[in-house]
Amino acid sequence: MGRAAAAHIPSGGLGLWRRFGVGLLLPACLSGMAMAAEDLPGARDPEGIPRFPRAWAVAFSEQTGFAPQEFVISAVEKIRRELRIEQKLRIEAKALGVTYRIPSGTPRSEVIDHYRRLLGPDALFSCEGRDCGRSNGWANNVFGEALLYGPDGNQFYIAADLGERLAAIYVIERGNRRIYAHVQVLRPRSQVDATLNLKLTEALAGDGFAIIGGLRPRRDGTLPGEGLQILRELAPRLRIFQRQTLYVVCHLYGPEQPEWLIDRAERCAAAVSEELQAGLTDGEGPKLAPFGAGPLLPRTASAPRVELVLPHRQQRD
Repeated sequence: MGRAAAAHIPSGGLGLWRRFGVGLLLPACLSGMAMAAEDLPGARDPEGIPRFPRAWAVAFSEQTGFAPQEFVISAVEKIRRELRIEQKLRIEAKALGVTYRIPSGTPRSEVIDHYRRLLGPDALFSCEGRDCGRSNGWANNVFGEALLYGPDGNQFYIAADLGERLAAIYVIERGNRRIYAHVQVLRPRSQVDATLNLKLTEALAGDGFAIIGGLRPRRDGTLPGEGLQILRELAPRLRIFQRQTLYVVCHLYGPEQPEWLIDRAERCAAAVSEELQAGLTDGEGPKLAPFGAGPLLPRTASAPRVELVLPHRQQRD
């Protein structure tokens, strides 16, 4: 080995090599490691979400203007090449994304614990391993970052509502043992209640009825813009009621004649059904049946509302 190495050493350097060979190589190696561990130019940490110690940024993107964004709060599945996400928010928001390389030799569990401590108290959803679904879907379809693709059993995801911001973190250990952590932060144009309607399908399946939270139809039966957004987010979650008949019931109150309010309530129910159906592909989800109740089913606090009803779930012997 000594002779082979000497053949590549400049004239006059052999003595130095013999005396200081290892010492000469060491600074160069350290210099290379320092360069490899430098952040991508322009990259920065999202406010309030410190990186894992000694990690460095290898990818960074920032959108300073508001644009349509998706915030995932469920596992990601691929069925017949089609990406399926049961729960996600579609919002207008500014977006920041940064991908970190974790120092070699770091246990994946330490990285997961780091981010779980940061977002755990505000978590809307988290998963680990195969419970997260397909890593390919997360890497290529959700985040658009090929570096994040790895074995399904080596992934972790957590999504949290931080008040004025929504934050999501995805950790993956690739087949080559390299670990990456991707942090996504969305700053919505307006305040978003990310927990809204997350338990709606659970209540609907258990009780047979549930009010669509955040949707308050106008007295004339039309729907406000923010209500349309809520329906778009809700629609994919109704797939679990495949082939069942789901009634969409609109309630309206006011000083007008009951017949007039019922007519407007029928328009309201039809509009809600149409918007929900648009979020379901052909053959998926329940059969939607609009019904305008108008003022005929009052409550103690009668306010305009839209309910989803599964009559067969309320049947009792």
